[in-house]
Amino acid sequence: ELPPQGTHAEAIATGKPVLKRDFARTEQPPPSENFADFEEVMVAPMTWLGEIRGVLGVLAREAGRFDTSELELLDAFARFASLASHNAESFEERERQAQIQQGFYRIAEVLGSPLSLAETFDALAQAAAEALGGDAAVVLEPNGDGLTLAGSYELPPILATRLEEGLPRAATPFLAAAREERIVSSAGLEDDDRFDEATRALLRDHGYQALLSAPVAAGGSGNDAVVVLFRSERTFSDDDLTLARHLSRAARGALERSELFETERRARGLSQRLASVGARLATNLEPSLVLEEVVREAPELLGADAAAIRLLEGDELVVRAASGTGATGLLGTRASSDAGLLGELVQSRLPARVEDTEAAPQLGRGDPFLTKGMAACLAVPMLAHDGGLHGVLTVYAATPRSWAEDDLQALIALAAVASAALSNAELYQRVAEEKERSEAILSNIADGIVAVDRDEQVVLWNAMAEHITGVPASEAVGRRVSEALQRDLAGDDPHVPGERHVAIQRGGKEVWLSLTEAVMRDAAGEVAGRIFAFRDVSGERVVEQMKSDFVATVSHELRTPLTSIYGFAETLLRSDVVFREEDRATFLGYIASESERLIRIVDDLLNVARLEAGTLGLAVAPTNVSSVVSGTIERFAAGVDGDHHFVVDVPDGSLYADADAEKLGEVIAQLVDNAVKFSPEGGTVKVSGRRKSDTVEVRVVDEGIGIPRADQHRIFTKFYRAESGSGEAAHGPGLGLFLAGGLIAAMRGRIWVESEEGKGSSFVFELPMSNVAPENAEPVGSAGSR
Repeated sequence: ELPPQGTHAEAIATGKPVLKRDFARTEQPPPSENFADFEEVMVAPMTWLGEIRGVLGVLAREAGRFDTSELELLDAFARFASLASHNAESFEERERQAQIQQGFYRIAEVLGSPLSLAETFDALAQAAAEALGGDAAVVLEPNGDGLTLAGSYELPPILATRLEEGLPRAATPFLAAAREERIVSSAGLEDDDRFDEATRALLRDHGYQALLSAPVAAGGSGNDAVVVLFRSERTFSDDDLTLARHLSRAARGALERSELFETERRARGLSQRLASVGARLATNLEPSLVLEEVVREAPELLGADAAAIRLLEGDELVVRAASGTGATGLLGTRASSDAGLLGELVQSRLPARVEDTEAAPQLGRGDPFLTKGMAACLAVPMLAHDGGLHGVLTVYAATPRSWAEDDLQALIALAAVASAALSNAELYQRVAEEKERSEAILSNIADGIVAVDRDEQVVLWNAMAEHITGVPASEAVGRRVSEALQRDLAGDDPHVPGERHVAIQRGGKEVWLSLTEAVMRDAAGEVAGRIFAFRDVSGERVVEQMKSDFVATVSHELRTPLTSIYGFAETLLRSDVVFREEDRATFLGYIASESERLIRIVDDLLNVARLEAGTLGLAVAPTNVSSVVSGTIERFAAGVDGDHHFVVDVPDGSLYADADAEKLGEVIAQLVDNAVKFSPEGGTVKVSGRRKSDTVEVRVVDEGIGIPRADQHRIFTKFYRAESGSGEAAHGPGLGLFLAGGLIAAMRGRIWVESEEGKGSSFVFELPMSNVAPENAEPVGSAGSR
């Protein structure tokens, strides 16, 4: 340290920087030995808010090193140094306050939770040691003429054992200071005669050199003392004393809370037990199991010997669950809800109790538990949510018992939990039954039903929806409809009701749905979900399209001959033209052929109607198939246009079947006409027949364009017209093959097609072989070619 004299004193007095030359010889008083070899010194005062906080000096061993112009620079550095010094002091103050605050927080943290008395003393010792930075701490309480250990923290076991034995009253000032609510501090125990030698030696042997004691208000036996021990000597500051006083106040509150701890712990135990029971009951959705669980828990909850639940059924109380002593055989027993103790409870909806049946025997009448030896009971109503009464929950004690208020409240809470669980279980049963009914209806309804929630996620996808869309419910539920079907079903305007048609894809094919939509809304009017009902109308659309095509086709087919007939007739009726007989004959021939064509179309339509109505009369008899085939081909070949070649390969006179000869000829004519229609010019049409084991088979083979495999299953359907070789639909109403198939079926036969696209087709039918057919007839050739 340097005294404020000489150059330093001058800088402090003037408040300005000073340059001192020839410092070693002219400084008064002379400088110390450490500064005697410096030639020049510059000193500037360090000021903060007008207060001199020190000086900043620089020294040089060489003369002429400093210049007066550098005094201003040194003055600036002195100001910076003053600011830095102020900041450091402020930081130290803030750090000190933070340490105090941290000590307060630690005390509050450790003592803030309610604990038992023993745990509170240990927590108090811990809080004191941590807040004051001690190495260990003890709580000493008055015990007779001395002090004994009540709690400790980080205390060596040997020292703890010694303090448990007790310290004499006169050995320390702790007891007197605690009674007077004074703090005791000892910066060094070695020379502190307030402690006897034995106590100093005891603490010294375990390495403790200083201590701080604070009083703790502990109730009737006098104040306790919390003592913080330090392994090195320590000077205690005002902050330490402040923390100690705060510790005393906090300890008083902690000890008061500990007195309530046991009561709270019991209440908490009951609450936890009730919560556990409630959790188990909440997951039990079988009413009988709910009741059994409650009567098992009730005796354990209250320390009773038995329990029973009686449900109110009509005007009777019926035992539906019972447990404990005397419960055997009581299930199902009934008692009037208007009599006895429980009858009063039913009427008043208030708890009832019996503390000793010997003192009031009339209260036990009608209760089999009380008549079989139970001495006390506590009963509470099981109230439903709507204010109704489920029944009565009763617990029994085998000996007289005064039921505490806690017992009553716990049983009321258990009854409330049981009532809620019972209501939930009964509601679940009803919902489950309703769900089963709804699922049965949805599973067997003929329409597909799909329901989505407000997020457009599928929540219902019934079996018919699976069948119609081809999408399993497992793949649809939880996803959007657009993800499952690759399109949405929701309409553009949900306010427009009614049925609409939409198309979806199923297995690469287009399926048409007739769809209705219902929008569900919540209380705020927002869309809460949608329900879609739909059915597959693809077949209906096909039929409608076929009808439309049929009407158009038939109209065209009828218009063509009618136009020809009308045209030639109008021509013949002209009076301004004289026709030659050969011309008139030609025109009349056209009129006749077109009339025949018109008749054939009308006949086909009539035959279709008769076939579908089952009124087509057939004269089934043994028929010479060979003759019918040959005759039909001869007539057909004579009238066909074009250069087609016909080959007939049937045995002569040996091929008989049960058939209508006229209808059989129509079938063959239709198949041959079909073969010619789809064969190239000059192509060959072959008709063959043969016997099989019990049928006659006729096959018509052409060299035409063939039939695609995808169309072969439709070839015998009504109104179907295959494309001709030019890519256009063939002429005619599309009834020929339908009639052929229907006629063959009516004659108890079957018909099919064998075809490969581009390689021609084979139409084959079988008829039952006639029993009168000559079995030994040998084929004598065929009808040959035409």
